[in-house]
Amino acid sequence: METVSLDEQRRTRFTFLQILEGVEGILIIIAAYLTLLFKPLRDRWGMNRKEASASFPGDHLVPQPRSEFVHAIEINAPASFVWPWIAQLGQGKGGFYSYEALENILGLHIYNSDKILPEFQQPKIGDLIPFSPKDAYPLVICEHGKAMAIENWYDLNKNSVYNQALESPMNYLHLSWLWMVEPIDEHRSKFISRNRVDFKPSFKNRLLFGPLGEPVVFAMDRKMCYGIKRRAENLYRNTPR
Repeated sequence: METVSLDEQRRTRFTFLQILEGVEGILIIIAAYLTLLFKPLRDRWGMNRKEASASFPGDHLVPQPRSEFVHAIEINAPASFVWPWIAQLGQGKGGFYSYEALENILGLHIYNSDKILPEFQQPKIGDLIPFSPKDAYPLVICEHGKAMAIENWYDLNKNSVYNQALESPMNYLHLSWLWMVEPIDEHRSKFISRNRVDFKPSFKNRLLFGPLGEPVVFAMDRKMCYGIKRRAENLYRNTPR
C-alpha cells in the first residue's frame, strides 16, 4: 500500500475542491432542514429497519440513548482495504473524510488524507481521537481490522469533559461513536457509523441534539461514508493482485 507523510498531504491540498464540496454540504444540510419529517429515515441511512435495529459493538456504553443514528455504505473493496482509513480517523491524523471547508470554518484544523499514514495504523484502547486541536476522546473499543469506538462524558455547562465516577453534572452529555467494517464477500464490505447519545432532557438539549443538530450531523457523516468508500475503492483498484 502506498503511504505518504501527513505534511505532504497538507502540501497537496486542493482548496477550490474543498470549497465546492463545502457548497454541496451546505445544500444537503438545507435540504435536511426542509425535510425534518424524514429524520427517522436519515437516522438509518443505508440500512433497512431490521439491519438498523441489530446490536452493534459499543451499544452497551450508552444503553438508553435519547438520540441515535446508524449510517452504512456498501464498498466495492474487501474489509482489509477499508480498515486503514478507519484506523487513522481524527484531527491531526487522517481527518474524517468529510467537508473540510465546513470543519475549518469552525477552526477545527481538519485535513483529510488520501493516502495511508503508517504512523496511525496501530490504534489501541486508550488512544485519543482528536476532533479539534482542543478536544480528543479515548478509544474504548478497538478490534484491529474491524471496529473502534470512542466514549465521551461532557459537562455542557462547563464545556468540558468530566469523570463520571467522581462527578454528576446536572447538564450532561454521554456519547459513544462506533466506526466499523463488515465483510460482505471476498470483494465487498460495508462501513458502518453508529452514534448514540444520552443527555439531560431539557428543551434546549432536545432541540440541539434533535431537529437543530441532526441535519448537520447527517450531512457530515454521510460525506464521511462516501469519503471512506472512495478511498477504499481507489486503493483496492490500484493495488496489484
